[in-house]
Amino acid sequence: MVSKEVIMILRISLSNQLRVMSFHFLGTFFMLVALSLLRFHMDFVLVFAGTYALLTLPLAYLHVQYYLANRRLEVIIENGELTITEKNGHTEKLKFTEISKVILYKSASLDKEAIQFTPLESYHYARIITKSEKQILVTCLMSPKLEEIVNGFVGVMIVRKKRFFCTLSFE
Repeated sequence: MVSKEVIMILRISLSNQLRVMSFHFLGTFFMLVALSLLRFHMDFVLVFAGTYALLTLPLAYLHVQYYLANRRLEVIIENGELTITEKNGHTEKLKFTEISKVILYKSASLDKEAIQFTPLESYHYARIITKSEKQILVTCLMSPKLEEIVNGFVGVMIVRKKRFFCTLSFE
């Protein structure tokens, strides 16, 4: 089977991190506006603070987890293969034919025409599994369009798993 030529470099960048966190920043802005309209009444401050903590702590956990998983990784996709480079200089080439499947973990709200309710739903990742059982994790901090990217892996089975909280700790 002929593979599509896709030339793309995936790595963590500040713009990708800000894009993933933009929903949270927007929510924070609207919470502060609402609190100012409510004149920072203590009852509302406590409710907003609790809600903010409930959303921010899991978000921070996911962000740190994704960052640590990908901080030393660069993936180049071109001509039907992945070139995986780690910061220590180790490079490995992997043809699409060597991939047994890709599991894409994401929230249902990332599907077309769905509405995102929490900032946690911005976080998603792909687990690339080779035929030799090696796993490569590619998170949304490397690219916010993971589904489009893995759909370009011609001849590779793509499995979608919907999760509300897409932690790397559980499969």
